[in-house]
Amino acid sequence: MSVSPCLVDRWSEENNAIIVRWKQYERELQPMQDVRKGCYSESFKLLRKMQGIPAATERLKLEMTVSYNTFLFSLSFTHPSEIEKNLTCTLLRVLEAAGSQVLSSDPFKLWQVGLQTFDTSVYTPYLHKLLLIQWLLWLMEGQLERILTLLAQTNHKGELLAPVNLQTEIRNLALSMEEDSLLMVARPGRDLKDLLHICTVIAHGVEQMNKEKYSEALEAFQEAKDRPSPRRLMAQIHTLTGQCLSKLDQPHCALHFFRKALEVDFSCHSALYQSALVFRKLGNPKAEIEALRLLYSAVQQQSDKYPTSASLVSPDLLLGGEQMTLINRVPSSSLILYTLAHTCVLNGSFSDGVEYYLDLLASFQSDSKDLVPTGVGTSFPRIPVVYLEAGFALLKAQKYRDVLVICEEVITSTLDFIPDRLLLDLHMENQQTGGPTAVNPDSDAVLENVDFVLWAGAAHLLQAQTHWKLKDTKEAITNFTNILFKPTDWKQKNLGNTEEMVKRMLTLEAAKGQSLAGRGLCFLENGQLKEALRDLHLSLQIFPGCRNTEMWLTEVLWRLDRREEASVQWTESYNSTDTTKSKNLPLYLQAWQDDSAFDFCGLKKKIEEHVQAGNVIT
Repeated sequence: MSVSPCLVDRWSEENNAIIVRWKQYERELQPMQDVRKGCYSESFKLLRKMQGIPAATERLKLEMTVSYNTFLFSLSFTHPSEIEKNLTCTLLRVLEAAGSQVLSSDPFKLWQVGLQTFDTSVYTPYLHKLLLIQWLLWLMEGQLERILTLLAQTNHKGELLAPVNLQTEIRNLALSMEEDSLLMVARPGRDLKDLLHICTVIAHGVEQMNKEKYSEALEAFQEAKDRPSPRRLMAQIHTLTGQCLSKLDQPHCALHFFRKALEVDFSCHSALYQSALVFRKLGNPKAEIEALRLLYSAVQQQSDKYPTSASLVSPDLLLGGEQMTLINRVPSSSLILYTLAHTCVLNGSFSDGVEYYLDLLASFQSDSKDLVPTGVGTSFPRIPVVYLEAGFALLKAQKYRDVLVICEEVITSTLDFIPDRLLLDLHMENQQTGGPTAVNPDSDAVLENVDFVLWAGAAHLLQAQTHWKLKDTKEAITNFTNILFKPTDWKQKNLGNTEEMVKRMLTLEAAKGQSLAGRGLCFLENGQLKEALRDLHLSLQIFPGCRNTEMWLTEVLWRLDRREEASVQWTESYNSTDTTKSKNLPLYLQAWQDDSAFDFCGLKKKIEEHVQAGNVIT
C-alpha cells in the first residue's frame, strides 16, 4: 500500500507543530502538565494514523521519530509496562519494514536483530533514540541487570556476549545521536543519553550502598560527579558521596561533601540531615543542634508542592522508588522538631529544649493527634513519651507549675487504659495440660499494658519530684506512693526473658526504685528517719548503684547515730561511680541522676572528722 508523499509531508509538519508548541511552553516555564497531556494526545493520534497502514522503509524515520516523541510525552500518564508494550510493537513494525523475520517478542531478541539489521545505516540514529526509551523504562523500574545486557548488546553489535560491568558498558557506549533537521524531537537524543548515563550510575551506586559495598558505591558517585548534571542532581550526588564516606569512617570528608551539596543547592535537605547525623557521631552537639535548626527551618519554609518540572524526563522520574527514598531521606518536620528538642535537653540546653517540646505539643493539638495512639511508630516515639520528656525538660528548666499540668495530661489520658489485673507469662505447660491460657509477653497487648503503667508511673514520679522542688513534701510523698501501688492487682510469674519485656520491666523497676528513694528523701527532710531508712534500703535493693541514694542513706545512718555504718557507707559511695546505667533509662527517668539534689558538703566534713578522730584513737 503506497502513501502519497504529500501525506508524509503533512504528518511531518504535524509532528513538528506539536514539538514547536511544547518548546514554546518549555522555554516560558508555564504550568506544564496540561500542555504535556495535550502534546501527548496529539502525538499519539498521529502515531495511530501512521500505524494504521503497513510499515514501509520510506516512512521509518518519521514513524520512529513520532514514536520517540510519543513515548516521552506519555511518561507522566502511562505505566512503564504499557509504554514498553507499545515500544515492542514499534520495533516489530520497524523490522517488518526492513524485511527481517522475528519469531519472538522478547525485547533482547528484538534489539539483537534490530541492531544487526540497521548497523551503520541511515536509520541507526532513529533506532538508537528508541533504544534510549528502552533504557529509560528499565531504569525507572530499577532493572539494572537488563540495562547492562541491553548496553552490552549495543556495544557488541547485537551479539549476546557476557557483559563486563555496568559502568564500563556505559563508558564504552557509542550511539548515533545525529538529529534530523526536518524532524523535530521533544528532547535531543544526546541530552537524554547523558542524563540516563548519570542516573544509571547513581542507581548502581545506590544499589551498592544497599549491599553495604560503600567503596564500590563511592566509585560510581565519583563517575557521576565528573559529568555535567542539573544543580539539584549534583547536590544529591555530593550527598550520597558524603554518606558513603561517613560509612567508611571518614566523617570529616563526609562533612566536606555535605557542605558542597548545600553550596550547590541549599534546598538539599538531606545534606543538612546527614550533617546532623555525622556531628552526632563526632560528639559535637552544638553543631548537631545548629544543623537540626537549619533543617527544621528549611523544611518549614518549603512550599507544600514543588513546581511541576518543565522537563519531560527528570532525575526524580528516572530514580524512582527506593533510590529516591535513600537519596532524599529526611525525617518529617515533627520528628526533626522532636530530635532537636531531645538533643537540646540531653546536652543541657533546657530552655531551648522546652521551647521546642512545647512547639511540638502544640502541633499535636492542632493536628488533633491522639495522646495514646493505638499503633507504634517505627521512628517517632509514642505521644505520652514526648509529653513525659517535655515534663522532664520543664522540671530541669524550673518551670514547676507547667510540669504538673503536662504530667496530669498523661495521667488522665492513660488512666482508663491501665488494667486492674495484669498476669504475665504463666507456665507454658498450662497450655498443654488444659490449664489457663498463657499470655505471650511479646504480644502487643501485654507490652501496651506495661507501657500504660510505666507512663502513668513516670508522670507521678515527675509530679512528685516537682512537689519536692516546691517544698511540698506531703504532696510529693503522695505521688511517690502512687507509683508503688499501681496497678491494683498485678501479678508476675515466670516473666518472659524477651528483649522488649525485659527492657520494660527494668525501666519499671528503675521508676519504682526512684520513687522509693524520693519518698525516703522526703521522710528524711521531715525527720522521719526510720521510714527514710526503710525506703532507701528498699530503693537500693530494687535499683542498686545509685550514688545519690547511697549518699542519702549515709545521711540517715549518721542522724541515727550509726556512725560506723555511715562511715563505711560514705567511703564506699564517695569513691564509687554511679553504676545505675542511667544512660540506658528513658530521658524522663533521669531527673535525679545529678548531684545537685542534696548538699553533701556538711555530711562530708562531719564524716571526715569522725574518721580522723577514729584514726587517732587507733
